[in-house]
Amino acid sequence: MQEQLMVNDALNSINAGLKSLGDMIAQTENQELRQTLQKFRNDGETCQYELYTIAKSKNYYQPAQKASQDEIMNLKNFINSQSGMTGQSGMSGQSNQGHGQMR
Repeated sequence: MQEQLMVNDALNSINAGLKSLGDMIAQTENQELRQTLQKFRNDGETCQYELYTIAKSKNYYQPAQKASQDEIMNLKNFINSQSGMTGQSGMSGQSNQGHGQMR
């Protein structure tokens, strides 16, 4: 159980760091700093995925159920109908299938 808690803590820390890096990148004007932060983020995403793979293989992580095609289409239709009201563009055909949770 202690290993599972350590993996969970590590994933939570990495995810928080990735969010912070994303915020910093969005607010950075200096291109050299921006590229450095982007490299840190990319390295962090690689590390996070490797740890996620380990957690999943040890049954520490249960991914969320994948969305059905009907759910995906309903969401696309909803977003497209809302984008007409706000002037934003619609979805590009990609779907977000949700996030799993640690067990």
